[in-house]
Amino acid sequence: MANSFQTEEIPHGFAFTETGALIHYKHTIILTVPPPNAGPWGDTWLSFGCAWADTKLGVSIYTNGTWSGVQTRNVPDGGNRLAEKLPPGTQKVVIGRMKKDAADWADNLPISWLLEYLGT
Repeated sequence: MANSFQTEEIPHGFAFTETGALIHYKHTIILTVPPPNAGPWGDTWLSFGCAWADTKLGVSIYTNGTWSGVQTRNVPDGGNRLAEKLPPGTQKVVIGRMKKDAADWADNLPISWLLEYLGT
């Protein structure tokens, strides 16, 4: 099986406060993914990239029937994309912009996600 990928921009607006509390779910995106390392799928990688300023995301991963809770991802403007391998059993990923601090107002900087599926 060949490798494949999907990419898109993360919605504008803050989904989470600087401590990870939900502001509103309408500012999130949910990715439903084929379970990594199951069936024809090999490893699955999730990456983030941004431009014009460093940004902060809140990410929660649903794996083997449990949500991970909102975890912070700091995405640098002046660095490589931020990439992580999704664990086997992952079914869903929720992503939203997170405030860096209470005064953060930059809720519309371009941030994208990239999902890469590796074939077995």
